[in-house]
Amino acid sequence: MLHPGPLVADGALEIAVEPGAAPSLDLAAAADTRLHAFLRAAWFGAAAGAAPVVTLTGRRAISGEPIIALPLVERRFGWMTLREVPGSYWPYRSFPVASDASETELSSFLASAEARAELGRIWRVGPVYADDATAQRTMKAARRAGWTVLSRQLGTCYTVDLNGLLATGSWPSSKTLRKNRWLERRLGAAGALEFSTVSGSSWSAETFDRLAAIEAESWVGRGAGSGDAKFLDPDNRRGWERAVRDPVIAGQLSCSLLHVGGEPAAFTFSLRSGNTLYFIANSFSERFAEGSPGRILLYRDFQQAAAAGVETIGWGAGDPGYKSEMGARPGPEILDLLFVRGPLAALARPLWRSRS
Repeated sequence: MLHPGPLVADGALEIAVEPGAAPSLDLAAAADTRLHAFLRAAWFGAAAGAAPVVTLTGRRAISGEPIIALPLVERRFGWMTLREVPGSYWPYRSFPVASDASETELSSFLASAEARAELGRIWRVGPVYADDATAQRTMKAARRAGWTVLSRQLGTCYTVDLNGLLATGSWPSSKTLRKNRWLERRLGAAGALEFSTVSGSSWSAETFDRLAAIEAESWVGRGAGSGDAKFLDPDNRRGWERAVRDPVIAGQLSCSLLHVGGEPAAFTFSLRSGNTLYFIANSFSERFAEGSPGRILLYRDFQQAAAAGVETIGWGAGDPGYKSEMGARPGPEILDLLFVRGPLAALARPLWRSRS
């Protein structure tokens, strides 16, 4: 059972087990890189839903500053009951670690009796990108602390190097711009085009209703992929609605909407962290498929992102066809990490790596 525990000292660190997605997550996220600024208490609490969460926190004994905040829930994987980091699969799962935390501090944290008692013999972080700073630092510190790290690859994240495209001096190309204007004219025959953006304090139930309406008429809502619907699925929607109650996260999340003749036709849903824009979802109503509303909206988003100083777009895994056409290239691998103590690693290794 996950359980809150008292504050105890471990050398230069004090380790606490706090109930829920604790405020220490916000403090640790603020001390992490800008790329991890969204890894706040509301982010983990929203994704965990009704599942009980505890936060394992390591603080410097003298200053009291949290250098690591590790949220945990329990999960069954076949015969394994393990602790795992909650959080949305989109764009990835990670947790906040202060940028100035040393490997010695992180190893001390993971080797401590208190951390081992709470983490158990198996705990998980994933899916996470192979180049994620926390993943890299944690794997190194965990091995030093006596944990075995098992990794399986889940796919590849496609990325768009906006800086590189802009440096060519011809992006988007004149041919692409002509085609996009032609597509807009063709789509406009069905009704006037209206573009809008929602972020920050503008989030509302009405916005989520529109996103769900588009998903309901998309291949995601109508086909085998309906379980992946971000807003049509009630549980997923509640998670995002809860997340935007945090004003910091609300300001990082945004959606672009395209209406045709007053009807919602397409959307993109993204998270900006630092100079990276992560596309969490993009979809369009099949009623307007011939007019390519998804392509029209994505190109507009790309151009606006570049103008706003975004350097890289993270586009996740999935269909590389249209992504490649729009400049995406294979980026970091997407990993699922299992941290195991003792001889159990030998048993878990083949099962973990063969798991689909």
